[in-house]
Formats: sequence, structure tokens, C-alpha cells
Amino acid sequence: MVNTKINIMLSFLILNFVLSLVIGIPYFGGISSNFQELIFVFTAYISNTFMLYAVMALLIFPFFLFKGGRYLYMPICVLFQMTLIVDVAIYKIFKFHINPMVVNILTTKGGFETLEQGLGMKFFAVFLFLAVIGFEIWFMRVAARKNNFITKKSKIIIFSSLFFFVMADKGMYAYGDLKNNVFITRNHKMFPLYQPLTIKHFAIKYFGVKVDKRIKIKLSKKHSRLDYPKNKIVFEGKLKNPPNIVFLVGEAVRYDMMTADIMPNIYNLSKQSLVFKNHYSGGNCTRFGIFSLFYGLYGSYWFNILGERRSPIMMDVLEDLDYEFKILAAVKLSFPEFNKTCFVNVSREDIYDEPTAKDKVGRDREITEEFRRFLSERNVKRPYFAFLFFDSAHGNYAYPKEMEKFKPAAHSFNYLTFNKKKVLPVFNKFKNSIHFFDSLVGDIVKDIEKRGELENTIIIITGDHGEPFFEKGYHGHNQAYSEEEIKVSMVAHVPGKKHKVYSNFTSHLDMPATILKLLNVKNPAKDYSNGANMLIENKRDFVSAFSWDSAAIVKDDITIVVPLSAQRFSGVKVMDKNTYKEIRDKQLLNSQLNTIWKFQREAQKFYK
Repeated sequence: MVNTKINIMLSFLILNFVLSLVIGIPYFGGISSNFQELIFVFTAYISNTFMLYAVMALLIFPFFLFKGGRYLYMPICVLFQMTLIVDVAIYKIFKFHINPMVVNILTTKGGFETLEQGLGMKFFAVFLFLAVIGFEIWFMRVAARKNNFITKKSKIIIFSSLFFFVMADKGMYAYGDLKNNVFITRNHKMFPLYQPLTIKHFAIKYFGVKVDKRIKIKLSKKHSRLDYPKNKIVFEGKLKNPPNIVFLVGEAVRYDMMTADIMPNIYNLSKQSLVFKNHYSGGNCTRFGIFSLFYGLYGSYWFNILGERRSPIMMDVLEDLDYEFKILAAVKLSFPEFNKTCFVNVSREDIYDEPTAKDKVGRDREITEEFRRFLSERNVKRPYFAFLFFDSAHGNYAYPKEMEKFKPAAHSFNYLTFNKKKVLPVFNKFKNSIHFFDSLVGDIVKDIEKRGELENTIIIITGDHGEPFFEKGYHGHNQAYSEEEIKVSMVAHVPGKKHKVYSNFTSHLDMPATILKLLNVKNPAKDYSNGANMLIENKRDFVSAFSWDSAAIVKDDITIVVPLSAQRFSGVKVMDKNTYKEIRDKQLLNSQLNTIWKFQREAQKFYK
């Protein structure tokens, strides 16, 4: 009797497994004809579906214990198959899977209408629902027959084969990630809840594998899932004397640090430069902050850009214009993987991200001196692009003793016991580290000016994100979307532009459009960016910032926090911008559905 029940359950799940495989066929849209990619995607598809059904088996097993419990299998599987159908539809349109933002739109009054789906779509959804119910009834009849197709031998064959697919899938992805095989790595977001296996740190430690080699595999744009750029980049006329471009980016340089006391050198430079007082990073952590600065794309594109090893359009244009590159960082550019994204096409010889100094202060000084050495030795007949990333204001907020301007300053602190009552010495320590960053920037600007190149050099000074100190109830970045965490300082010295202060919303997302327009690129920003030209005072409703599994839509008075991952089950939240406390007002949330839908459209604009 028990064996019969088990056979019925397994038979029913196997038939559903086959149906799920059929339903999920649209996930394969955009797959190239590359043999490695075809093998990996097929293997991962079988493996991932099997792992979902392993969880399904655990969910329905309790019903196995009760008489007639098998009839409860059907509603569970109907729900699963319908969820899969919805996920396939969402993936086909938006190139991501079901998440709480989508659930919120579909379940909120008026939300479905924002998706612009007519009566025909509703009838089609009802048809699919009835069809799935029909299949489930038929599957149960087949599974309950006396001559059930599940035998002891078939169990061994089926489950051995599925286990093989799981092992092959994880092994291929781990290998592809180590070898930077874009035909494998670009597919890790294709299937719902897929979990890639990476062994990078293990391979580095025990096998000496190098993970920061220049990428050699190029994915044909014909087979790319990205529609980036949407049109070929063209120029109104190439400049005879293109400007040098220098990005000076400091860790956690939040918006209120640019004062005469904390950053005197940058503050003085700002008096002859463009100042953006309402400027936001594209993320609440380094990964998405730097990504938005170079690509001008929403952080949700990071995973596909990384998977395809796609270079930023801004960097491609600079390469086409024969710019010399110098990339300097106080930390390794392999994590986050900027060597596989922002600088994927930059020669390793032009990247300096392994300073020999033992501490942050020494490494920041070292990249400063390395850049000044570059200035003295470079070919002055070529324009150059330089990116310097300073790390002293990260973590323990490091600075040399002579830079201790703000007191009392904590020499060390314990993250576990740190609280609002102890904030002043630690905040002063942070300000001292920013003060140190300012001194290094001052040395660089003076050197550029001394060489007579200031009037032909665009200098961008900003932070990758901010750093809260309990102003809104918490400390540290990569946690939420308060102003202290995502609003940053932004100063742009642009040759030929007089001092001006901008108070409108601007964002790191705007940087590529701004730089490319200064280089006489004719294309509108919408061809390659979610941002706009910062030098035009555009009136915009919101700016966006991203993290790993969520995003923020920042407006004048509120911030809408939108989960992006199916692993997070909390819904969309509306936060008061001043207090960063949730506003529990359904009517207010409903009034923002059009804004959320506009954000959603931008989030899928550069997918095919």
C-alpha cells in the first residue's frame, strides 16, 4: 500500500515535471547556436527544474500520510504550473523573474491596468488556468492506474540521470566562471531561482588560478540578449583636441562632506566648476555605484553585463577616439568584477590595482603617485582617460595622524557595540578620512594645473555611495536608501564651463550621457543610457538606486523601495524621505503605480 502511494506521488510529479519543461521553453529565446551554450543551458534547465521539484516533493509529502491526501497534490501543482506560466511571461517581457514588485502590481487595484493588458489577455489567462486543471486531472488518472509506469528500475534510471544533470550543471558553471566563458556565465539568470556554483576563492587559494585575466571570448551582438546600445554611436563631428578625462572617486564621499572644513581643496575647485547639489549614486554599494557611473544603466543590468562581459559604451567611444587609459585603484578590481565589466577591454598593462603598501593610507598615496608618474611619462599627443578609486574612507576610516583635524576621533571601534550614543568620535574619524581623500585630490589637481592641462581636462570628483551614521537609525552602507547612503558629492570641472550650481535631480546614471555629449556624440542618451545629460537642467520625477535584490525610486518627498528578488518576500514600501520610516498608506502606494511602471519600463529597455 505504501509503495503504491509512493508510486502515485512520483508518477504525478514526473508528469508535472515534463509539463513544466514544456511550459518553460520560452526561456530559451535569444540562445545562440554556440555548442557550449546549448549544452550548458539544456543541462541547467533540467537540473534547475529538478531542484524545484525536489522542493515540491517535500511540500506535498505531508499529504501523502493522509487517506485521500493525493487529491491535494493537484491544487498545489496547479498553483505551481500557473506561477511558472506567469514567470515565463514576465521573463519574456522584462528579462527577469517574478518578484514582489510584480506581485504588488498584479494584486493592487488598478495595477494590472498599468501593464496595458486588454480583455483578450484576461481570457487567455483563464484558458491557460483551465487547461492546467485539465492536465492535472489527467495526470492523476494516469498516476493512479494499476499498471503505473514507475518501476524500481525506472526510478533508478530517472533519478540517477537527474542527479547527473545537477552535477554537470554546477560543474560547467564553476568551470565557465573561472575561465570567463561568456556562453556559460551570461545564462545564470535565465531560470527562476537558479543557484550558480562558483569556486573562485577555492581555486585561487589551492590551485593558483588567475581570475583577473583580460577577457578573450567575445559574444556576437547578434546573439546577445542586451540591446545596448540601441543604435550605432555616431558623431556630429569629432573634436580636433579632445579633452583629457579624470574620474576621482572616493569611497563613501556623501553629499554633506563637501565643505570648506572637510574638503577644502575640492571646495575651492568647486568655485570654478559645476556643482550638483542633489546628486545620487546609482547604488548603495560600490558595485552598483561604479557600474552606474560607467554604464549609465540601472543596476539590474549588472548581471547580464557581467555575464556577457560587455564593455561600457562610454569606454568603447573613448577607445575609438584613441584615448590612452590609466586605471588605478587601491583595491583589486576583480571583486567587485570591474575587470569583467567597466574595464573589460582595458589592457592589463594599463590597470594598476595591486599597490604594494600594506595599509589603506599607503595604498591611496601609492595610486596618487602612480598617476602623477603617468602624467609625467605619457604621450602628450594623445588624450587620456584616468580613473582613480580611493579606499581610505571604507570600513575603519583610515587616515594619517597629521590629517586628524576633527576631534575627538576614535582610533578604533567595534561594529558589534557601535551605537548612536558613540557616534561622534567615529563620525569624526570618518570625516578625517574624507579630509585625507581631499588632500590627495588636491595634489592631483595641482599637478594637472602645473602642467598647463587643467583647461583641457574634465575632472569628475564624487563618491561611489554614502555612509549613514544613525541619522536614520542605522550605520553603514549596502543596507537601505536614505539620503546619507546614496546621495553623494559631485563636482565636475569642465573646460569652457563657468561655475554653476545645479539643484535638480542628477545621478551617476547621467555621467555617460554627459561625457559623450561633450565628445560630440550625436545619439540621444536614450540610445545607450537610463540617464540624461547633467548639463541640461532636466526636470525628472525620480532617480533610481540599486542594491543586490532591491532598488529605490527616489522622489522629492518619498522613497519607494522595490524588491527585485523572488527570495525576498516583503512587498513594495513607501518611505518618508526625511525620517526614512515606512508610510503605511495603501492609497499613497496605489498613486505611485504609474511611477513604478515607468521605472519598470526603464529596467527592461535595453533587453531584446
